Amino acid sequence: MTTSSSESRQRFRILALDGGGVRGAFSAAVLAALEREIGRKTVEHFDLIAGTSTGGIIALGLALDLSAAEVRDFYVSHGPAIFPSTGLGRRAFRSVRQIIAPKRSRADLEHAVAAVFGDRTLGEARCRLVLPCYESVTSRIYVLKTGHDPRFTGDVGARAVDCALATAAAPTYYQASPFPIRPGESYIDGGVWANCPALVAITEAVSFLGVLPRDIDLLSIGTVGEPFGITGRRRGGGVLQWNAGLLELLFRGQAEAALAQANLLTGGGVHRINVVVEPGRFAMDDARGVADLVALGDAEGRKKVHVEAVSRRFLTGVPAPPFVPVSGTGASLP
Repeated sequence: MTTSSSESRQRFRILALDGGGVRGAFSAAVLAALEREIGRKTVEHFDLIAGTSTGGIIALGLALDLSAAEVRDFYVSHGPAIFPSTGLGRRAFRSVRQIIAPKRSRADLEHAVAAVFGDRTLGEARCRLVLPCYESVTSRIYVLKTGHDPRFTGDVGARAVDCALATAAAPTYYQASPFPIRPGESYIDGGVWANCPALVAITEAVSFLGVLPRDIDLLSIGTVGEPFGITGRRRGGGVLQWNAGLLELLFRGQAEAALAQANLLTGGGVHRINVVVEPGRFAMDDARGVADLVALGDAEGRKKVHVEAVSRRFLTGVPAPPFVPVSGTGASLP
């Protein structure tokens, strides 16, 4: 697609950020490289940002006016505190512990996010946001949203920290996260149903903002992938044969479906940035790989194919119209 700046003024630009734990360092580094290469700020050019789990943390940071480089540096500075590296014995203990209890402490993630977001709220976002999560008490999908529709009146008073914890509380890694402005509710990671939030974002734009699908350009950024195949052993096996491969299959299937449908709906309007790495190189909860993830993201974000596409279609120099919330306190519908 060759969209000029005048044409892009009429188009609705969406940024969709995948989940993936500490591998969000890759996504943030991609955006930091694009901002540096193009010389324009992400939040000023998108009409809507969708983020799941670690992608939700990045989305919140951007919408609260952090530069992509500052978000990238969050992973560098705070990754080791959120996902501390330990000896082989301690890692083995955590893996066994994960069978009966969460592997990681939510407090570590909360302290790190609070150090950056402080007491700021979702209502302070400079851009429309949608953050998939799952409400565990009533067992239903849920999307945290800014006040971009008069009906959305219950989320924007929430602390950004609580929103981040809600979308990033991955089952078996963290316990479900309470949501203080709605006592009694408890949330888990949106990755259980929308780890790639591209289709969630398009649905929001079409259903609540009145955007035509063919008027949408969507930039989707992943959190690195691995070669994947379903071996005969897995095809005929049980839990032990599938092991972690089952989670990879679910995430991969979700992403492929969401991106394929998003591309069909928008008439080829999706631009995807991700890389495939060797199996086992980066765990979602091991901060030892952060430096390499940042290097990979920086290199990918500097590639000519991405810089040209993003500067032409997304960071065009034509800012998105200023976001003015239309509800006083913001809420979300499932």
